[in-house]
Amino acid sequence: MKALYFSILKEKLKAEFEEIEFSGKVSELRRLLIEKYPELEDILKVSRFAVNYEYVGEDFELKGEEVVAVIPPVSGG
Repeated sequence: MKALYFSILKEKLKAEFEEIEFSGKVSELRRLLIEKYPELEDILKVSRFAVNYEYVGEDFELKGEEVVAVIPPVSGG
């Protein structure tokens, strides 16, 4: 699957995306990313996930071929 990163995640990871071998629930993907990037746990815990331009819930089942957007909260000013 392809994970797209936005905002602070993109800045911290110095990458717009990465390819990840994964299939399973969004909640499991979140845990995988937190294990891979423990320094970003606070951000990843509150980030939203979208597939095909639609937000999906924690129980959404990923087959491994999707493009998944990982979107952290955005603050305005």
